[in-house]
Amino acid sequence: MTRIIGWGICGAGESERYLERTLKEFQRLTDDTIICGNNIDEKSREMIESYGYKVIDDNRTWGELQYAIKTDFLTNHVSKLKPDYLISLDMDETFAPEFTREEAEKLTTTEEIAFNFLVVNLYGDEQHFAHSTGIQRFWNIRFYKYLPEYGLQFQRKALHCGLAPPYAYALGWHAPYYVLHYGLMLKEDRERKSERYRKYDPNKRYKGGTYYDELTQELPMRKFDPEGLLRKLKESPECQKRKPPKKFSL
Repeated sequence: MTRIIGWGICGAGESERYLERTLKEFQRLTDDTIICGNNIDEKSREMIESYGYKVIDDNRTWGELQYAIKTDFLTNHVSKLKPDYLISLDMDETFAPEFTREEAEKLTTTEEIAFNFLVVNLYGDEQHFAHSTGIQRFWNIRFYKYLPEYGLQFQRKALHCGLAPPYAYALGWHAPYYVLHYGLMLKEDRERKSERYRKYDPNKRYKGGTYYDELTQELPMRKFDPEGLLRKLKESPECQKRKPPKKFSL
């Protein structure tokens, strides 16, 4: 059986938001999970530990050293759990319920080594999403093979450096499943993100300016049809079997 390890970064106040939903995802999909606490509060720490997961603290400034925090955590702590594959989630994300442990195991039997999932930004409530110029649905790596020989150094960006090392993004393909992102659903959460980005990325170096602008705007809400989306993904050419690339240069 493939050994799947989960990991992510948890800041302060997540227990009051969507943390438990994410922990339940790790519980149903992984053999073990480890969380990096970045200035984490005690209630969030206790919630994580109640699931049997260890918390490792790294309180360096998130908006300045995100890449270093992730690199060091993956290299020095996640690696000790001896993963074959990794599941990485932000603490406000869940997979489509149809993405089960059995389905994850099936993905590991293919020639692919990393998988993008379609990230859906819920908006307003859990029945709607946003799909505009800046805030939109997008593919991103959430499941990948642990290959330290390809390097575990994250892209050297203070913000928006992803949830996997560069090899996963360079070689990754597409899984026919989505990830729900709750972090932009409520206006107060979008305002909090906007304030943080104004502080750490005032010149909009690390993300398109339209994304930052739309955090403070009211966007049209589109009805979320999970069953219809899954059908489209399974039929999409992006999710069909391919001959994967074999090379990656450090």
